[in-house]
Amino acid sequence: MCQGQAEEILRSKEFDAIRGRVQLIFTSPPFPLNTKKKYGNLKGGEYMTWLTNFGPLFRQMLAPNGSIVIELGNSWEPGLPVMSTLALKALLYFQEQNQLHLCQEIICHNPARLPSPAQGVTIERIRLKAVDLHPNLTHYTA
Repeated sequence: MCQGQAEEILRSKEFDAIRGRVQLIFTSPPFPLNTKKKYGNLKGGEYMTWLTNFGPLFRQMLAPNGSIVIELGNSWEPGLPVMSTLALKALLYFQEQNQLHLCQEIICHNPARLPSPAQGVTIERIRLKAVDLHPNLTHYTA
């Protein structure tokens, strides 16, 4: 079993046998959150560079027709009821710097998830909360 920093593990000889043969890399890296976490999450340009540096490692692993799926969660600007655009910028930077194509964006709608940021949605009521009307249709209401 491999254990350690993902960058080091992907470079290790243990993966030599599958380089260039992987059909799908499905990853959920640490999100670019504004609150410091125990695992030492990065912010801003540092986050964008860190994520982008995985591109060459992933490309070495992928088969010519392979795909990369990255889950990047939302975060909110500190003290404001607005979404941070860092995850979007990081994804585009990752794509551009690694000469990749964005095939599709999938938005996850989980009606069981608490609305966030809670202060803006449930207390101040200045943000919208999603209401699931139909499995294929999302309607937003104040």
